[in-house]
Amino acid sequence: MDDRDSREPVPGDRTRRIGELENLGPDGREALVLGVDAPGFEDLPLDRRVFAYYLYRAAIAGNDILYGQNHRNALEVKHLLEAIFTHSRGLSPEIRDGLHEYLKLVWIHHGYYNHYSHTKFVPLSLTPDGLRGAILSAVSEGGRMPLKPGETIEQKLARLERTIFDPDYEPIQTNQSEGADIIAASAVNFWERGITQKDIDALPVEWRHRLNVRFAKRDGQLVPEVYKIGGLFGRELETVSHFLKLAEPLAEGDDQRRSIGHLLDFYRTGDEEHFRQHSISWLESDPDVDYLNGFIEQYLDPRGIIGSFEANVNFRAGASLPARIAENALYFEGKMPWPDRYKRPVVATPVAKVVNVLVETGDAGPISSAAYNLPNYNDIRRDHGSKNVILLNIEGTQSQSFLEKTVNEFYLPEYRRNVFDFFITKARPLQVYMHEIIGHGSGQPDPDLAVDPRTALGRVYTALEECRADLVALYHMSDPKLVEIGALGAEEQQRVVETAYITHTQGWLLRYDQVSGMEVREAHNKADQLTLMYLVENGGDPNKDFGVDVVENDGKIYVRVRDASRVREGIRELLTRLQVMKSTADYTGAAELFDRFGTTVNPQWHRNIVARLEALRVPKMKAFVFPRLEPVFENRKITDIRIHFDEDLTTQQLRFSKLQRVLRTIPKN
Repeated sequence: MDDRDSREPVPGDRTRRIGELENLGPDGREALVLGVDAPGFEDLPLDRRVFAYYLYRAAIAGNDILYGQNHRNALEVKHLLEAIFTHSRGLSPEIRDGLHEYLKLVWIHHGYYNHYSHTKFVPLSLTPDGLRGAILSAVSEGGRMPLKPGETIEQKLARLERTIFDPDYEPIQTNQSEGADIIAASAVNFWERGITQKDIDALPVEWRHRLNVRFAKRDGQLVPEVYKIGGLFGRELETVSHFLKLAEPLAEGDDQRRSIGHLLDFYRTGDEEHFRQHSISWLESDPDVDYLNGFIEQYLDPRGIIGSFEANVNFRAGASLPARIAENALYFEGKMPWPDRYKRPVVATPVAKVVNVLVETGDAGPISSAAYNLPNYNDIRRDHGSKNVILLNIEGTQSQSFLEKTVNEFYLPEYRRNVFDFFITKARPLQVYMHEIIGHGSGQPDPDLAVDPRTALGRVYTALEECRADLVALYHMSDPKLVEIGALGAEEQQRVVETAYITHTQGWLLRYDQVSGMEVREAHNKADQLTLMYLVENGGDPNKDFGVDVVENDGKIYVRVRDASRVREGIRELLTRLQVMKSTADYTGAAELFDRFGTTVNPQWHRNIVARLEALRVPKMKAFVFPRLEPVFENRKITDIRIHFDEDLTTQQLRFSKLQRVLRTIPKN
């Protein structure tokens, strides 16, 4: 196969597909697809652009791994749909459009479980008979259907039909419900079906806490399958490693070079100690072109242990405010409201940078966060610090029309001017910076604690940590230090603080359509639900008043912030409780707190908010299309890396699928 990561020039090269590209789902509400700009890439030196290109190819090479982790059949379904779609000329428009619509959703979610609700979705218009006919039509056009040895197309369809079309079959990907067997009730492919919590609990500690493993069952015994070359996902990791090896000599400085070397050792051996060493070298580097690659975030495991594959390639985009915040990390640590025993006495200045993203794959994209703080190992954070990365072009790619619609519909009139004036320009960026740089890097376990809080807190850890970081940001927004370092003007600080309080609480109601049923499942959403309900219900104490109400006005539900100083008191109380629970590994207290305030939404509020979102046709989420990097060759050597903005979601995802197992960078002659 010719692996040239380029095509003949198309008109899109001139029109630049940046910003709003398309809406998915009925009334365009499932997702808004946005094209991402990457200003400044062309100004990088050639060696930095070549380095970025090799990392870009390594990111693409691992993209399929997340499908395999999300569900045991997800990768097979994706390959089947792509094989049909690329041989679909003979299909009726109705069948083709129905198949394409489902395929786009499978691409952005890496399978058929919603990224936020962890609940299953099924085709909106494609039927089993329609899929069967589409397969036969594609075969007649020369399409090759991926089949298991000895399996017929009919047998394949029979085996996959419930997975694709039955919403009640394995409906929940990650189940952390109170009282549930969170292993047996979760469809995520970190263990074979039939394995239970009791089975996992009986494993040796080494395997229970392993980052890069799946559990199979052989002759009644659990068998760990390690993610490594020669093991599970071996072929994908071999291709990832090929491009990392090409990138390694071009690394910027010894720390980054060591980080790649340790990562290669991790993929080769599967030994998690190599990933720990990679994490240390990675966070101690601060290069112009940086990356993520590995099994990193642990949201999909209901226990919060096994990492999902993700990759990211980015380059520095300037902005000095995050660095100024990082320089004052020790100051903010000293001002935390929790007991001194749980404060860090020494805080190494975190690496804090603002970047533009070139590509995100796996758990990082097409659905992307605005920032990240890593590594996730608590002891490494304590001993070496953390790296905080703000994704400027992701956060800056917005739909102004949807912003105006939602502010005018969902905020009480007295808040709208502040939201328009301060949310995008001040409150939101500052909250993100403080959440990542100060929030995640703050606090420490009790000095006498003998276990890792992540392991001890299990199903509640990730939501607790996200809520804790949110509250750190909100708590410190009114600190005069932010005026001193130039983050805010003294005359505007109070308005920015009030804007942050209202947008954090009302903004969560705006995402109620990410909740399937009445149970909140995704960690960030659980954090937001806990914050809202704790403030509204005054922490369950009728003698307290935290200054927040949910009110009905002309039949519409809104959040009202009556007293910002009382809100801060509520934030202070909840933040302190969460930190003490984390520092002491108090699973019982944390579980009770989240099960009471952070798990179940009010049905009346939910119906009201969702009906208004549907009327406005507001998308439930954003997904991104990234730039295309094209190597230019002379005498079989790369002489330039060009950047293009000419792809839509379909073109990009099909190109990724073709490139994922291709090792060549030099085109065939």
